[in-house]
Amino acid sequence: MIVPALLTNTPQLRDQIRQATPMLVPDVARINFEVGFDAMGFASIFFNIVLTDEASRPARLRHAAQRIALTLMNHLKTDENGVHAYFNFRSQSEAARINDPAWAEMA
Repeated sequence: MIVPALLTNTPQLRDQIRQATPMLVPDVARINFEVGFDAMGFASIFFNIVLTDEASRPARLRHAAQRIALTLMNHLKTDENGVHAYFNFRSQSEAARINDPAWAEMA
């Protein structure tokens, strides 16, 4: 199975995501991700994005989610690199209430 180069260097990928984070202010509190393969076997990056409570309000959620997804996909060049990107969003208050490690602050 061929794995795109984007997914083989996790520290570099983490740095690229950190570089994109300022473009996502003020909507994003933090971004976590995992790399792997989706159900169809395609190389993929799975994002867990914690939004600020303001950005997750119904009036802003759709716009914020679209802007965040497009910004990350463009910055990481997921399409050009043959990587599928998947996005999950939670608000800060929801992430704190659920206390799921996949959504926790990464070291």
